[in-house]
Amino acid sequence: MFNVETHGQYDSNLPADPIVTTEIKDILFERRKALQRRLESLPLDAELTEEENKWLARSYPVLAILAPVMSTHEEKIEFPGDPMCLYGALSVAVDQAVQARASGLGEGSSPYNDLCPRWGEYPSPQYRRTVSESGIRQYDGRLLNTDQTVFDPRVWNDKIREYFVRSVLMKIKPKVILISAVSPAHRYALDIVRTIRRVLPDCIIVLGGRHTDETIHYDTETGQVEFAPTSAFHKMYEGDIGQMIDFAIAGQGYYALDLLMKAISLAMDIETKSARVSDVVRILSDFAPVFGQPAGYALIAAMDKDLVHVWVLTGPKLNLRELPSPYRAFAIRASFPIFERNGRVLRTAHFMVTNACPYHCFFCSEGATVVGMFISFGGEGIRTAVERMVEYVEYGAESTFFDDSVFWGGNVGIIVNFCREWMKVRKIAEKAETQQVVLFGRTVDREKIIDLQWGAQFTVDLLASRHNPDEAGFMLDIMKEAGCTYIYIGIESMAEAVIANVHKNMNKRELWDVRVRRALGLARQAGIRVGSSVLFGLEGETSETISETIMKVEELLAEDLLSIASPNILTYHPNTEITHTHRMEEKLDYHSANLDNRPPYSYFEEAFPAVVSKYLDEETIWNIHRQTQQHWGGKRNQNPMSPTEVD
Repeated sequence: MFNVETHGQYDSNLPADPIVTTEIKDILFERRKALQRRLESLPLDAELTEEENKWLARSYPVLAILAPVMSTHEEKIEFPGDPMCLYGALSVAVDQAVQARASGLGEGSSPYNDLCPRWGEYPSPQYRRTVSESGIRQYDGRLLNTDQTVFDPRVWNDKIREYFVRSVLMKIKPKVILISAVSPAHRYALDIVRTIRRVLPDCIIVLGGRHTDETIHYDTETGQVEFAPTSAFHKMYEGDIGQMIDFAIAGQGYYALDLLMKAISLAMDIETKSARVSDVVRILSDFAPVFGQPAGYALIAAMDKDLVHVWVLTGPKLNLRELPSPYRAFAIRASFPIFERNGRVLRTAHFMVTNACPYHCFFCSEGATVVGMFISFGGEGIRTAVERMVEYVEYGAESTFFDDSVFWGGNVGIIVNFCREWMKVRKIAEKAETQQVVLFGRTVDREKIIDLQWGAQFTVDLLASRHNPDEAGFMLDIMKEAGCTYIYIGIESMAEAVIANVHKNMNKRELWDVRVRRALGLARQAGIRVGSSVLFGLEGETSETISETIMKVEELLAEDLLSIASPNILTYHPNTEITHTHRMEEKLDYHSANLDNRPPYSYFEEAFPAVVSKYLDEETIWNIHRQTQQHWGGKRNQNPMSPTEVD
């Protein structure tokens, strides 16, 4: 179906250190000299320093966008927090660009030979203290810091689109735009691309995120690259969405994105700072030895007219602790309502010490079998994780939520040792005789260390099915002592006929209802509040099982075993087992230009017509919405996000 050319330059056979041939060295030298001549001839802006003038001339503007999953805030129930997947994916590339500015333009002194992305300055402490909760920044400065190069609108509609054109695109005028999208956000991502193409038709557009991860795969046995039916590249070939995307990155994109940005920079014309896809393709193919061996496993795909080029990156295995801190380049903007002090919601940093879930539930897109490879900080990364906690307090965090599908991958030993290390840090703060304390070279307010609240995600089985019944209780007790005040657990269903098909239901010797109550009871005994997700539409779901789940969750809420419950509707993600089992691959619509979601789907996270469970018709979804409102009352999670305010 596709005319695909697979390139194998970036595998484990590539030397780790760059190798520059005489021919390539001459090309790089001439480009650098051309840029130096341009810097010498450009008129200087008197309002900027000489270094700032040179940086503007050397760099080109870049914009990163998190595509939203909705068109309105009304009745929304989810809390997105800060976009940590986007921040993490950008971390290496941004770090390299900041180094390039610091080192200046000189042979062998910079990660970039000549032109480079305009990520040159990290946010200042003053900037971090004054940012709002909105994901939309101020974009009208000549020199933006790295946080100001992100557009995170939370919703996408006509009003936001108009603002995006007027106050973002026309002010920044980016040469490269990077868009991250999960599957429910994909339709909005494509409309964002349409908008960009109308305003900046020559801008290079790169698509990444979970949807891309799930829809582009490399078969190691056949050596073939496969594009799922819902892939943007597949839809472009079919003519459903036109030729919109230039590049896509799938997999562990940290070093892959850095590689692509360096290739784009070398493909750019020095004078115009413009680049064609064909030139970037040539650089990626011919200059591989210059870039060295990128770490991790990833795919870079390029659409060049009627040919798709794919580079398979199979470098050394990644360890998350070795990557730059995601918040180094971005401000903490989130406030999570489950963390409060004196009636005030606390500013919340989000933290991931793993990239995937060790379970492989057939409906979930976060399992290691879907993501492709489980990577983490590991036991050796406990100290690094503790240092990051202190770093985030310095940046303004008053609470931290660990977004891992399962905290530390469910490794009880690591969890306990992490808590002990954090307790040591708190003890130092408690004993300090001054208001400020120096920890890991950072000066922070001692009370902010002592008072830091945090939370994490667990599974029922992890807590209720330990070989040693006291182990989970001990773990929760030490978590509480270390400042944990909240955990989030996926109950999914309270109907035995439904939960029997879910992989996280590992212990079949006891009823699920019994284990749920044990897990929640252990948390309450430790003094930790519990929130839960409840998922309707799993295999075997009926009107009877729906009612059973709603009523049993109501009991848990009434008994204060649960503090909050979030109802969700099963949606088919492209690469999950249930999507394949139900033969939905060809039927999913994650690309339609019809952007308006409607009730009852809009009352649930990620739910759209044409992608929800085959066991749920529209009347049933209305029934779930009404019943959960009636029976769960104020403990049904309906905390809306802060409105997206635009001028």
